[in-house]
Amino acid sequence: MIRFAILLTLFLLGMEIPSSAQRPEVGTSTAVWGAIPAVEELQQARTDGIPWVEVAVNQCYRGVPEEEQLPRMLRMKERLDSAGMQVWSVHLPFSRTLDISVADDSLRAANVAVQAQMIRRSCELYAPQRLVLHPSSEPIADSLRERRLENAVASIRTLKAVADACGVELCIENLPRTCLGNTPEELVRIVDAVPGVGICFDTNHYVQGTVAHFIETAGRRIRTVHISDYDFVNECHWLPYEGRIDWGAFLVGLREKARYDGVLMHEVKKLRRDGSRTTTRDIAAGFERMCEDYNELNQTRP
Repeated sequence: MIRFAILLTLFLLGMEIPSSAQRPEVGTSTAVWGAIPAVEELQQARTDGIPWVEVAVNQCYRGVPEEEQLPRMLRMKERLDSAGMQVWSVHLPFSRTLDISVADDSLRAANVAVQAQMIRRSCELYAPQRLVLHPSSEPIADSLRERRLENAVASIRTLKAVADACGVELCIENLPRTCLGNTPEELVRIVDAVPGVGICFDTNHYVQGTVAHFIETAGRRIRTVHISDYDFVNECHWLPYEGRIDWGAFLVGLREKARYDGVLMHEVKKLRRDGSRTTTRDIAAGFERMCEDYNELNQTRP
């Protein structure tokens, strides 16, 4: 009997704790600060209980002269390091023209080269666990959609090789309106064409259906998230609980159906729905409420 008890104890100690039993961690995009955040702002985020960030490379790229881009990325790194922040993910740059699905082959090659350079720089500076990439810009006409899908897949295949060489996981974000990946079915088609590529689920971007349907369809392909709330009409990037998403149910689906155990990365506007400034304390408070709703749902389910 004693021997059995010892063996049982050893077995239980060696068991992996299911993700649903572990408390998730919370993060925020650096974009919430608008400009590159000051060390003091990052330190306040840590004090408020937010240890993780996603580096929004557009803060160092979009509208910035080429010779200033690397110095800005270095400045971001210095401030993150000084504040002791951990980098979960890097959001690669995006714009109307920086489109990896564009029909012009020479322009597409140039755009892929820009993203490849940003991947290498980001991995060297920030050592993220995930890279987030947009599969296209917009608008995209129905008559060109198949060609653009093929181009996006070819570009992603090239960029995955770059990410693999850096030892980081590439994730493709779902996008709204006429962008590629505007439904979970289309995004699954894209990522499944390049084995090993994951999905970044942005809760604001699937306006044609429900959060539950997206999670059900994408499943374990979801490897990182962008969390924010909206009105079910168009993307709003409000704080959780300022819109219509059922956040307790979202977390149940994410953790139990998608088996997601990564950081709950928030990508919210710097201004709240009422026009007041978004603070990291606001983000942390919404995260706590989300966890409470999740726990309450778990307790009431059979």
